[in-house]
Amino acid sequence: MHLLTILAFAFVFWRAETSGQLILVPDQDVFWTLVVVLVQPALIGLTAAWVARRTAWLSSQCLDSAEPAQRFHHRATFALRLAIGAGFAAAVFLTRWPDWFAFERITPVLQIAGDTIVLTPFLANVLVLWVFSFPLEQTLRGGAERGSVGAVSPRGSSWRFSAYLDFHLRHYVLVVAVPMMLILFTANLTRGYESTLQDWSGWVWTPEAILGVVAVGVFVVAPVLLRRIWRTTPLEAGPVRERLDLLCRRIGLRFREILVWKSDGLMINAAVMGVFAPVRYVLLSDALLSTMQPRQIEAVFGHEAGHVRHHHMQHFLVFAVVGWLGVAGIMEFLAWLATTSDAASSLSVLAVEGVGVAATVVFWGVGFGWVSRRFERQADLFAARCATPAAPDCPMPCSVHPDNQRTLDGDGRVCATGAAIFASALDRVAVLNGIPHEERSWRHSSIGSRIRALMSMAGDPGRVARFERTVRWVKVVMLILAVVGAAACLYYWMTVPEPAILRLQTTGL
Repeated sequence: MHLLTILAFAFVFWRAETSGQLILVPDQDVFWTLVVVLVQPALIGLTAAWVARRTAWLSSQCLDSAEPAQRFHHRATFALRLAIGAGFAAAVFLTRWPDWFAFERITPVLQIAGDTIVLTPFLANVLVLWVFSFPLEQTLRGGAERGSVGAVSPRGSSWRFSAYLDFHLRHYVLVVAVPMMLILFTANLTRGYESTLQDWSGWVWTPEAILGVVAVGVFVVAPVLLRRIWRTTPLEAGPVRERLDLLCRRIGLRFREILVWKSDGLMINAAVMGVFAPVRYVLLSDALLSTMQPRQIEAVFGHEAGHVRHHHMQHFLVFAVVGWLGVAGIMEFLAWLATTSDAASSLSVLAVEGVGVAATVVFWGVGFGWVSRRFERQADLFAARCATPAAPDCPMPCSVHPDNQRTLDGDGRVCATGAAIFASALDRVAVLNGIPHEERSWRHSSIGSRIRALMSMAGDPGRVARFERTVRWVKVVMLILAVVGAAACLYYWMTVPEPAILRLQTTGL
């Protein structure tokens, strides 16, 4: 859902750049524009209602396991999210809907209000999906809890719809919308005053540079905003806090605060946000703290600490830089062909930008998912190492404790007991969140495969060493590409008076 919300903002941003070149609905045809915009919530609602009935039927047919119903529900919901994204893209690119709210014609400062109105169909579709999903998720999670030994949810079937809606709005929409609104507002200003900024600075890339600086600044301070958007409170003093503070001292983890993520029992999860220690927060949800044992909580916390210790967020930024440079390079090359070669002169601005969007989708859809899944498994290994008990408390055959070694830096050895503790925590996350064990996502492998991989690595130090070596090479290659690409980009910017993409946009080919 986070990616879907990001895409919704990206559509609005790109529509302003394309100036409606894809529009199929005639300019004056208000009726069909309204049909495209207003019929979507009804279609989403009808489909979601059918999904609910089908899921309920599957649940009644498989009383011994909730997994078939959960699997269908997850995949159908994923398809509905794709439909929401496609429907909003149609409203933005194929109709004059965004042009109705082009307040930048008055002043660029007001365009953010127009963009907010343009985004309302997307929000309406998402709300409709949640309305129909609410009772179904109650049933599915309740079934998962009844089917698990000793699993107790703090809320269960007593969830209030208001709490459910509040959590989803904060967690899936506002957490993306607030930072993106700041960036979109800056984009509107730099676009609206583009000529003024270029004349003032004497540099053609001044608007883009300002937008980039603001985007980086928003990313840095975003954790401070997000802790307010998500309802959080500092973790109070007590045995759990003492245990986690001790672990942080042992692994050298610096942060601003450990926060309790108030989800009203809706979320059994943890997260870490913030690249730099002064604005870094580790979050543990209220349901996680109330449903897991202290050793499991420590292991889940260790997983989030692993992301910090292995600098995953910094490397995600490097990945983003590589992607931006690569896509920009492809677009500039195509624009150069279009403006210098008769054979390629048929390339239009729209075609070049379309290739850029397609390349971005492939790069992030395939590349980011692949990298993210490796980083998640590296954090899983770190979690197992954080959960490693003292030698007398390790009852399993283990490669760590024969010589009483405790390592966090990864020499290829992982305590089997520590791996089992974190595996049990992963299993509880799946059961209590109603997640099918074999269901994978864009950024995560399935919980079942993560458990199997972790337990296998605990018995095979050589496999761990090979995996860690692969991840190190991935990081090194990304860093080299980012440095070389940034240097080439800077040289190009300083030596080319007018980039080809700008010439193409000016000529309107």
